[in-house]
Parts: sequence; C-alpha cells; structure tokens
Amino acid sequence: MTPQPLKIRADIEMKCFQYDGVLHIKEQGIHVLNAAIKASTEAIDLHKGKLTVKEAPRAESEHDDKLLAEHMAKLRADNEEVSGDEETEEEEDIGMGEIDLDNAGVTE
Repeated sequence: MTPQPLKIRADIEMKCFQYDGVLHIKEQGIHVLNAAIKASTEAIDLHKGKLTVKEAPRAESEHDDKLLAEHMAKLRADNEEVSGDEETEEEEDIGMGEIDLDNAGVTE
C-alpha cells in the first residue's frame, strides 16, 4: 500500500489598528510566513520529504477575497450539469435492414 499525500493548510487573518498597521501586516506577516515555510522545509528534508510552495505568501484585501469567491462560484456553476447533459439511450442503428440473400432476386 502506498502512503497517501497529505496537505496542510492554514487560512489566517491579521488585523492591526495602529498607524501604518497595514504595512506592518504586509512586511512582518509575509516575513513570518516565509520563515515558517523555511523551517518546515528544513524539518521535512531531515525525513527525506519534500515541501513545495504552491503559492508564495502575499497580502490580500477584502476585495481580492470577494473576487476569488465570485470566481469560484462561477466555476462551480459552470461545472454543474445543464439541460441536455443527461445521458439518453441511443437508438439502435438498424442500417439498411436485413436482406434475404436466398430470395433477393439475384440469379446466377
């Protein structure tokens, strides 16, 4: 039996209401996440594993989240079955029908 891959995911939200709070989140938050990725990579390498960063840490606004949610909803809607997708039984192709070769009017 082969071991199944496992994904670890964390969605975090940071808030800072001090002056330049957004800049602190962007600079420090991204720095901390990059450090966590580096530490995780080093730890898994010791056990002959591999860590792949699918998407680097980045700052997103609420507007970005809304656009992503709308895009995902559109993809789900496009993926749903629409009228005409259902399978129907195909009619049997009878071709030209059966021919009676003995009485087909062919003479030798």
